[in-house]
Amino acid sequence: MRYETFIGKRYLFSPRQDRSISVITWISIGGVALGVVALIVSTSVMNGFRTNLRNAVTGSLPHVTIFAWDDAMGNYSELQKRLMHHPDVKSVAPYIFKQALLTGRKKPKGALLRGIDPQKEKDVTRIASYLREEVYGFTPSPEKQKKISARLLQRLSYPEARTNRIKDGIILGAKLARQLEVNLGDSVKLVSSEHRLTPIGDVPRIKKLEVIGIFESGISGYDEVLAFIDYRLLQKIYRMQNNITGLGVRISDPENAPDVADKLNEISEGYIVGNWADENKSIFHVMKLEKIGLFLILSSIIVVAAFNIISSLIMLVLEKSREIAILKAIGAKDSGIRRIFFFQGLVIGSLGTIGGVLVGLSICWALMSFDIIDIPPGVYPGGNRIPVLIDWFDVALATAASFTICILVTLYPSYKASRLNPVDPLRYE
Repeated sequence: MRYETFIGKRYLFSPRQDRSISVITWISIGGVALGVVALIVSTSVMNGFRTNLRNAVTGSLPHVTIFAWDDAMGNYSELQKRLMHHPDVKSVAPYIFKQALLTGRKKPKGALLRGIDPQKEKDVTRIASYLREEVYGFTPSPEKQKKISARLLQRLSYPEARTNRIKDGIILGAKLARQLEVNLGDSVKLVSSEHRLTPIGDVPRIKKLEVIGIFESGISGYDEVLAFIDYRLLQKIYRMQNNITGLGVRISDPENAPDVADKLNEISEGYIVGNWADENKSIFHVMKLEKIGLFLILSSIIVVAAFNIISSLIMLVLEKSREIAILKAIGAKDSGIRRIFFFQGLVIGSLGTIGGVLVGLSICWALMSFDIIDIPPGVYPGGNRIPVLIDWFDVALATAASFTICILVTLYPSYKASRLNPVDPLRYE
């Protein structure tokens, strides 16, 4: 063991005459740990919220959409085959977007109808994760959710309804169902913009549908306007023959949606290509800026604790000035004196950082495992528990930032100790 390490350990852990230095040291360790805990927990919650928001968006919309403005995509089977041959594409399904007026028990409400293929849609979007049998109820377990979604999607099928001679179904967004004042089993009237000729003139086409399920993404803008029905039923109501609005595409990595969309644009036969990231660019940019700002603000906690490290080391230098003078008198070099106090600052920073990482990860685990904070349904996308996602890059970044700050603040006290004149402390001994 080098003498610098041995003396540094004695200075750090042995009883001191001035107990205030020891208290400041423990405050410094606690401050560093508190800053690291705040960084890890806050970034994990931000990551969890962003992931849940992304899942909620892709629960309503595909990763990539290829569509025609005039809803005139007719012979799309060849395009669908070419898309499936792309290495990044996992699945493809047709869809139709139409605006309509829905009438519930009282007042009507405008809605955005999304016609889907109930058998294929679950492979393109995450709609199966957000289908419910009640408005803003408790989030079911994964096994129960799988059974509910399979039953609702089967009931939504237009050919299935024709075979069983039952009323055609519709799935409403949670907030839309509440505004229409309807529940499962109730009927709503779909008033389309398509007209039919009668003896008294043109009248809008009206279709009576049964509410068979609720779509609850947690995003008010979607739950308030979206309604899902079988795309073949929409084709009949709007007299579209075999035309559709476009094709929804699921890719292997949603984060690469803009790049994949550019590649798919080359084989899309002149159709318009969009992606979920560009359509929701503003909100995700805001979240990214918030995460960066939060990281910088919470890093100031570590900086404040680092100043306590400086003060404790400077006070230790003053207390041990005679010992430092003796060491220099018997031949210790300035670099050796610097290493003694650098070692102490490094140990203080290491204890605070490692302790903060362990406590921060424990808090994240507790938030993921237990209902510590109960959130009302519909507030957070994806459930009533605070979403937490531990990103190990963020953990490593917080750890590295803490170590760097703690190492930097030891440089001045170490330099001050090494520049101490041995004659002054020993002059009157």
